[in-house]
Amino acid sequence: MKLLHTQILSNAQIAPDIFSMTVHAPEIANKARAGQFAMIYLDNGELLLPRPISICDADGENLRFVYQIVGEGTKAMAKMQKGKSLKILAPLGKGFFTGQEARTSLKNAALIGGGIGTPPLLLLAKTLKAQGSHVDVYLGFRNHPILVNAFENMVDNLHVATEDGSVGHKGNILEVLQSQNQTYDEILACGPRPMLDALANYASSKAIPCQLSMEERMACGLGTCVGCVLNVNGTYLKICTEGPVFYSDNISCQH
Repeated sequence: MKLLHTQILSNAQIAPDIFSMTVHAPEIANKARAGQFAMIYLDNGELLLPRPISICDADGENLRFVYQIVGEGTKAMAKMQKGKSLKILAPLGKGFFTGQEARTSLKNAALIGGGIGTPPLLLLAKTLKAQGSHVDVYLGFRNHPILVNAFENMVDNLHVATEDGSVGHKGNILEVLQSQNQTYDEILACGPRPMLDALANYASSKAIPCQLSMEERMACGLGTCVGCVLNVNGTYLKICTEGPVFYSDNISCQH
């Protein structure tokens, strides 16, 4: 990990309350792995605590973050202009298991994203395709899908669901996954906890290994504050340093 002053190359709205920011950070971008995150420092008055933001993409020179305005910190981020210096600590966390640490060869993978949990799957899809994997992506939103065009140009099959039926299947994305009746080596997902719990139960019923990227409030991102613990096989681990990705059969999911 490295603490750097980066330069904002772009910061634009791509959907209601959703923004895409790209920063120039070659020292970090060439090390970032899918599923890792950055702590972004605002250094703005009362907004002293950094904000954890998942890495959406990395091209060796630049890092891309896609984030949602949910409070004063992200609201301040949305106002940052091109050319401004931004201090970030990254890459943090262990990310998705895509190499020898994965339980399977990942030759046929399903990526499931829910809402603002979609962005980190873009770098994951790129990583798996570079490894020669067949990648199907399932994205679920309430409305206003994001990053659809980016995934369309990269993966083998893309499925979209919206709760209001404005785009793709009307309903939730698990319904689409179930309707396809496909056999996958593994499922890899990021999204709201109810979706992850449902996926964990589905994967268990099909005996498919399932990687889940878990979200929790983080104050430091380094494991010092112990504010983001998760019960993993009866032991409380820190999501920021031991995760954020865990295999679903190792964590307690709600049935």
